[in-house]
Formats: sequence, structure tokens, C-alpha cells
Amino acid sequence: MSEKQKLSNRVITLLTIIAAFLMGFIDAYTFMAQNHVFASAQTGNMVTFAVKLFSGEWRQAVRNIIVFFGFALGVFLGEIFLVKFAELRMLKYRLFLYFQAALLLLLAIYQLQLDTRVMGVLLGILSGYELTMFRKIRDTQVNNGIMTGNAKNLMNSLYRILFNKEKKAKSDFLNQLTVIVMFIFGVGIGTLVVQWHATYSLWFAFYLVCLSIVSMFFVKE
Repeated sequence: MSEKQKLSNRVITLLTIIAAFLMGFIDAYTFMAQNHVFASAQTGNMVTFAVKLFSGEWRQAVRNIIVFFGFALGVFLGEIFLVKFAELRMLKYRLFLYFQAALLLLLAIYQLQLDTRVMGVLLGILSGYELTMFRKIRDTQVNNGIMTGNAKNLMNSLYRILFNKEKKAKSDFLNQLTVIVMFIFGVGIGTLVVQWHATYSLWFAFYLVCLSIVSMFFVKE
């Protein structure tokens, strides 16, 4: 692997770690400030949807299903983008970060005017897109917003360490653990920010994406 490729992998690793934190952060915001929906954690979103639906709160349940379809659309668009612009290499990640920053900036500015359903679907699209774009830490494939899959893979890696004595399993275990810890940390910080002042949450997310954009300038095409 060339030095250029190694640098690119390090940047993608950093972006994935930041994405895991951001997904946890946004989920805390949408759950606490947007009627108990999850932008990225769709298992939790579907559980909440079913609880609301079968409790007779079907109007509230609609909000969860709207976010789910937004998330699904974001994943679908992300796959199209990755395939269509595969030859752009690192540039495609820059383009997505610019789009992400612009969208979060608009949401932060107009958050008090936007309907919560519109906010939910846009954050769902953004989360699905982000999960599709940033899903690799070093040489390990991860899901930065799906902790059930990461927890399963974490235990699979632990089994491979203990019984198969695989060297790669050790790095997989640490990488998967990193995603889980960063997601939980993101939820924690997101909770504190919402309790402090909910309107600051999207601004915090915007500045975090700006930090990701800055990190991209250390990669030369």
C-alpha cells in the first residue's frame, strides 16, 4: 500500500469515527426534541413506531415511519453516489461533506420554522447517506449508526480471537468497539446539549461536520 493510500485510509477512518459520534448525537436530538424518533438507529425507530401504533398514538407513529423512509432513501441515494462517482476517489467524500454541512446549516437556521416531520425526514436522509458513505475503520467494515450489527460482529470477533486465534480478529474487535463507544459518547453529548438548549444541537452537528471537512485538506489527490 502506498503512502497516499495509507493517508486516505486514515482520513476515512477518522471520518467514520466522527460519523459514529454524529449519528449518536443526532439520534439523541431527534429522540428528545423531535417526538421520540431516531434518525439513524432504525431498530429503535421501528420499536418506537410499533409501541406508538399499538398504543393508539397512530398520529405520532406516522412520524417514525416517515423518518424510516427518509433513512431508506438516504441509503439508496448513497449507494448510487458511491457507484456513479467511484472514480472520484477522495473527492466524493469531500462533496458529500460539503452537502452535509450545507444541509445542517440550513436546518440549524430554520429549525424553529420547519415542521418536525420535515426535519425528521431530512435528518433521516442525511443519516442513511452518512451511514452508506462512511463505513470503514482501518480494514474493518462497520455500521456507524447500527449498534445491533456492531455488537453482534464484536462478539463474533471475540470468538475468533479466543478460539481461532486470528490476528485480524483483534483489530476488528477494537475497531468495532471504537464505533460502539463513539456512538454512545455521541448520544451522551447529544443528551447534554439538548438539556442545555435544544436549538444548539444542529449548530453543534454543523461545526462537527466542518471539522471533518478540515481533515480532508490533509489528503492530496
